[in-house]
Amino acid sequence: MRPILCLIALMLLGVGRADAITLEQVRQQINAGDVQHARFEQARQVSGLTKPLLSSGELLLARGQGLWWHQVKPFELTLTLTPSRMVQQMPGQPAQVLDNPQLLEFSHLMLALFDPTEASLGHYFTHQLASQGQSAWTLTLMPKQAPLDKVFAKLELSGEQGFRALAIHDKQGDVTRLQFTDWQVHPLPLSAEEQARFVHE
Repeated sequence: MRPILCLIALMLLGVGRADAITLEQVRQQINAGDVQHARFEQARQVSGLTKPLLSSGELLLARGQGLWWHQVKPFELTLTLTPSRMVQQMPGQPAQVLDNPQLLEFSHLMLALFDPTEASLGHYFTHQLASQGQSAWTLTLMPKQAPLDKVFAKLELSGEQGFRALAIHDKQGDVTRLQFTDWQVHPLPLSAEEQARFVHE
């Protein structure tokens, strides 16, 4: 009887491993195409406040260009993140290049979150991947180097057949939760309107 039970247990373990989603499959869900559009809703729970701070907007992620983050509510603000710089702009004001080294490191971090390769994750984080079957997953990232490890406790990315949510836990106990919806994907090249979002005089 014992050999049969052991064989069944091994078979069940083998099925579990076959069904478990891999980091490469998660990366493919997050980075689903050359050009991606989505809407986001953000809720930041700050210690001492009874209600979360809410904001919403849209994003554009373009391979080889970076991330364009457009907050619409409660006020309009645009952040453009590329491998070489971070640019902030508010309506009616000139674009402001943010060249602080720590802000650039944050820019690199955000770009890595939207293209989580083994190399980028290994540079910034230790990570744990939990999955339920072939599609639902949670990727937990723990920063391992300064200055990120002084600011963030952990980051949790989750999804099911796509990137759906990001939770950022900081060292002060505050939590920022982002929900992503209405993903739209198309190949390169960028349209003229899309390209203009990455150009700042």
